[in-house]
Amino acid sequence: MPPTMIERLRLAWGVLGAGARQLGDGLAPWGRGWRWELLLGVLVFVLLAYSRMFPEISVPNERSRAYLTVAIVDDGTLSIDQPLDRFGAILDRSLRDGRYYTDKAPGMSLLGVVPYWLARRFTAAEDWSVDDVINLMRTWLMLPITLLGFFWMRRFLRRLEFEPSAVDVTSLAWTLGTSAFHYGTAFYGHQVVAVCLLGSLDLIHAAETTEPGWSRIHLRLLGAGALAGMAGLTEYQAGIPAALLLLYVVVAFVPRRPLTLAPFVLGAVPFAVLLFGYDTLAFGGPFELSYGYLAHPVLQEIHGHGIAGVTVPEWQYALGGFLSLDRGLFSTSPIFLLSIPGLVFMWREGLRRMAVLIGVGMLYFGLFISGTEMWYAGWGFGPRLLVPMMGWAMLPVAFCLRRAARRLTTDGLACGLALAGIAYHQVVHGVFPELPEDATNPVVDVVLPVLNAGTVSPNLANGLLGWQGVRSLLPLFALVLLAGAAILRGAAEGRTRDERVARVFVALVPLLLLALLILIAGQGWTGPEQDGFLRWLGKLGAGGE
Repeated sequence: MPPTMIERLRLAWGVLGAGARQLGDGLAPWGRGWRWELLLGVLVFVLLAYSRMFPEISVPNERSRAYLTVAIVDDGTLSIDQPLDRFGAILDRSLRDGRYYTDKAPGMSLLGVVPYWLARRFTAAEDWSVDDVINLMRTWLMLPITLLGFFWMRRFLRRLEFEPSAVDVTSLAWTLGTSAFHYGTAFYGHQVVAVCLLGSLDLIHAAETTEPGWSRIHLRLLGAGALAGMAGLTEYQAGIPAALLLLYVVVAFVPRRPLTLAPFVLGAVPFAVLLFGYDTLAFGGPFELSYGYLAHPVLQEIHGHGIAGVTVPEWQYALGGFLSLDRGLFSTSPIFLLSIPGLVFMWREGLRRMAVLIGVGMLYFGLFISGTEMWYAGWGFGPRLLVPMMGWAMLPVAFCLRRAARRLTTDGLACGLALAGIAYHQVVHGVFPELPEDATNPVVDVVLPVLNAGTVSPNLANGLLGWQGVRSLLPLFALVLLAGAAILRGAAEGRTRDERVARVFVALVPLLLLALLILIAGQGWTGPEQDGFLRWLGKLGAGGE
């Protein structure tokens, strides 16, 4: 008797499942199974894609990168003169010999050439506004790269033999509960750098632990060099951690295998050539940076002293970059409180070279944000300038999470730090992702008044369900609850029911402390400032009329 349709579907599902398991075994030891990986991937992707900025708003940082992409594809030039005429003037631009250029490193613009060139095969140049170009980059470039970073973090942690619960907490906390979330959805270069640096370190560590064999070790080091080179091409500041990775390879490999340095360097060379070639064509020399040709006098003043505006660290910049409610690392992403003790645990567990590398990298970025007048980095949420370091910094966090899991109280508190960061970032992003730089208490200044007014940023529920206002955030609330449940899922492993319940209550403590800090800080805006913002936001919600 021939099989029924249902039996055929079951057979097909079984074959697909077996194939997926075999593929999974080849790529990574899944730990909880490939279905769990798929579910988490879908959850993370939907949260990344759920809310977006109003189409009328694009910050100069994004526009400047998009202008170069458009100039390359539509005009065949590195000068952004024609996009400036077409889309309007921006603050972030450089001027040399009467021609304008982006003041950013070219990496993101070059990556953006691929999706924009493909889209232009089916459309005319005049069909595109700058908002359309930027949203294309946010959707088809940034979201896939950020999701790749999520899975790469999980793969790296498994390579380091972490338990599934620690893998879940670390990867979800990084992607959903730190500034990596917002800057993984916007057309900036910082999260791309973080993914590149994390991937490069993972490949180097894999080469260290690979059994002797020329091809596997050298191919991994070639890939590590390419990722380090891409990081430097994307953000000028990433040149230092890329150099640290080179030094790491020298120390780890050269004394025993001198030739292993060659593939790392070969991997990085094409990206160095691209960067030096761009700087030569645009600014007259391979070591001429765009910051030396800034067109706007305000930016000239900011970046005209020290090294591209970075000077001796100052306490007020450090306090703002680490502790302020709108831009502080530890206040907006409290999971990073575990990174310092995590370095100690990493050292004790034998990963001393890696601990030194990450510690020096964290110190560099900490000094960087503490030494620039632009530590707040314009409109946004969280310490944008520290995002490139966050992937590395989550590795010692994972070591601390593993040590904290030995006791119910410390385990609950550690997971609570992850939950607090997720809650903070999701509520801000769901209401208004690009906070004004003077909104020093995001929840009191912006989130609560906007929720009361009923005008929130566009999201998936608007288009798919037709829901508007606060109602459109209900699916987001459900998704965040699912992410929180995934964080706490490890409580079911090896604990009694009472212990699991107690752990959940302990995990609420960091959330309550963060809420208390927000209430104590009070309103940062005056009443008229808040009313003016709500009126402006209301016009955006009405279509800019």
